[in-house]
Amino acid sequence: MEVTRYSTNPIPNLYDVKGRATKATLHTGTMPDSKQSYDLLEISQKGRELAAGAIEMQPAHYYGTAEINESLQSVLKGKSPEVSKAVYTLIQSNMFPDGSVSDEQERDALLEMGLSQAKFLADKYLTGEESSKFLSTIQQIAAIAKTRTVDPETGQATYVTPYEKPKGAPDDYISTGELMKRFEPKTYEQLSDAIMNGGDWGNILIQFALRANKNEEWKTRFSEENGRLKNDLRNTKIENRFAGVDTSSMEAFVKDMSNQIQRTSFSNTEFLTRNMQYFTHILGWRN
Repeated sequence: MEVTRYSTNPIPNLYDVKGRATKATLHTGTMPDSKQSYDLLEISQKGRELAAGAIEMQPAHYYGTAEINESLQSVLKGKSPEVSKAVYTLIQSNMFPDGSVSDEQERDALLEMGLSQAKFLADKYLTGEESSKFLSTIQQIAAIAKTRTVDPETGQATYVTPYEKPKGAPDDYISTGELMKRFEPKTYEQLSDAIMNGGDWGNILIQFALRANKNEEWKTRFSEENGRLKNDLRNTKIENRFAGVDTSSMEAFVKDMSNQIQRTSFSNTEFLTRNMQYFTHILGWRN
């Protein structure tokens, strides 16, 4: 099994681009197009043939946005480690299985299976209010997963995530880096290169901030575009071939899901079967 890790690099941000003060204040943030580290798993054929649970992996805690992160943390507070692991595993393995699943039809099937696994968790382990909040959050994550694009040259996958201001920042705050990336992408590339190679990134950043101060239209357009993106993600409809499965018990859920898997058009359904096996393994179910 090969693991490729992509990590974020610190990037200084000007906190305020409206020119409220004469002095520029630098704050440390992260590259806005890559807020967290993530692993791409390349699993060998031999590894795929191992029984579910033979290799135990701790899933990464998906962040997404501050709203998504806080929602997941709140519904999982006080829940068993198994439930928490099941949630973050289905997000990693079903919503964002980069590196291990390249076929788009298989990715779609896994995502839909993840939605049904989330429904089972909501019905069996969460209360009414928690359940609704959790399923809404999972739907947001699935909508973000559906925005996936792959760079044909590097093979790296990217996802569209709504912009959120840092906690405690003014209501009208927008990251200088986000504005630069959106309206002066070449300058953004120069800034990134300067940071990576020890160039004069401070001057690039300050000069852009001065230009941004004189261009209120950038902030207006950025806010409008971000609002439309959030609305589009909220209204993303995902057809789920596994919708309506029996979640009354693990036995009923596994049986119904197995029947649904057999009705799919895939000639080889092993990837779905193994995904379900690992889901039940995490929750301690033995057939």
